[in-house]
Amino acid sequence: MDTNIDSTVDFLIFPGVEELDITAPYEVFGKIHDVSEKTCKLHILASSEITFCSHGLPLYRTQAFCQNQHGDVLVVPGGKGVREPCAERTAVVNHIHSMYGYYDLILTICTGTFLLEKAGLLKEKTCTTHKRYQDLLRKKGYTVLPNRIVHHGTLITSAGVTAGIDASLYAISVLYGNPVAQEIIERIEYPFSIEDIIEMAAVIQVHP
Repeated sequence: MDTNIDSTVDFLIFPGVEELDITAPYEVFGKIHDVSEKTCKLHILASSEITFCSHGLPLYRTQAFCQNQHGDVLVVPGGKGVREPCAERTAVVNHIHSMYGYYDLILTICTGTFLLEKAGLLKEKTCTTHKRYQDLLRKKGYTVLPNRIVHHGTLITSAGVTAGIDASLYAISVLYGNPVAQEIIERIEYPFSIEDIIEMAAVIQVHP
């Protein structure tokens, strides 16, 4: 990693990804350098050069999948593309499966949690997802909480679409501290304080 960069965030995309699941966390993480002396490099990872989102927005990748390159945080969005098998989705699942141990944090938004399930990362983990799909995960045998954010080990899962903002701010508080997260909140005029967001989160204690 570039020694002048404090952290790098990788955003996975695939056909049918929910726009706000990507653009909201991208905006939040992008604000780090605006409000502090810290720097955060952002990458859009995809198997195709151009990916069309759920409502037609085209996104260009900045980096292809590569096992020799990875950031510190991996953002896994949801959307109808999670439920539609395709080569691009398979590539996303394979990347999560092969690279998860290299990331300090993996953050999912909405039904992105199901991509972790496909990659085998939810075993013995507690998680959350969009409230309409929580029972489906429970029927698969997983422990699912109704919280807006669940933090278990290196996994931070979050509920429906707008929860991606909360989860990103929560992750920033973990990585950079509450003052940086709160300054971003004030910049984007978000109605919750970082203390409110932390209160919404279920933190699962991990014993060595």
